[in-house]
Amino acid sequence: MPVVSDEIHAPIVYPGAEFVPYLEVDPSGMALHAASKTWNLAAIPAALLVGGPEAAGFDTYRSGKHHGPTHLGVIAQTAAYNEGRDWYAAMMAGLDRNRLLVRDLVAERLPQVSYLVPEGTYLTWLDFGQLLGDEPAYALIDHGRVALNNGPYFGTGGAGHARLNIATSPEILDEAIRRIATGIDRAQDAGLSQVSV
Repeated sequence: MPVVSDEIHAPIVYPGAEFVPYLEVDPSGMALHAASKTWNLAAIPAALLVGGPEAAGFDTYRSGKHHGPTHLGVIAQTAAYNEGRDWYAAMMAGLDRNRLLVRDLVAERLPQVSYLVPEGTYLTWLDFGQLLGDEPAYALIDHGRVALNNGPYFGTGGAGHARLNIATSPEILDEAIRRIATGIDRAQDAGLSQVSV
């Protein structure tokens, strides 16, 4: 069975970084592409399964139980790829500003938190270490009223991390970082640091 690489975030790559398609590395693999993340079309599916020149196994996927593309999804995805270049450029410029804004806000307001500026996508990671335990998002929702995703949901290396979506306005990101700072202070006052909540 070939490797199937999920590349639906592939178009969201920032200046100075380069995306290498999996099929350039493994010609026997497959890759999934869609306009769903970049053009915000997730509710109207029309993903593409692309195989490398040595790929096999399409029959397995064709015969499997899955949701196929919708008529509206095909139309929307085609329009996004053909007509959405200006929108895409503006969206990328906004996300680029947001990832750097978060870098600056974290450095200013959350000196105990690490933030690695992402090279791609709008989903970013904050590293709380053991400041709020293995799953810091629980403490942040309880004590800061800001909702993030806990790192352990995404793999064994995610302890102490939380995922932040930067595909929003600078004002909302500013408020989110303010709430995270408040959540850390309140959680520590409640004695929740150094434990998994």
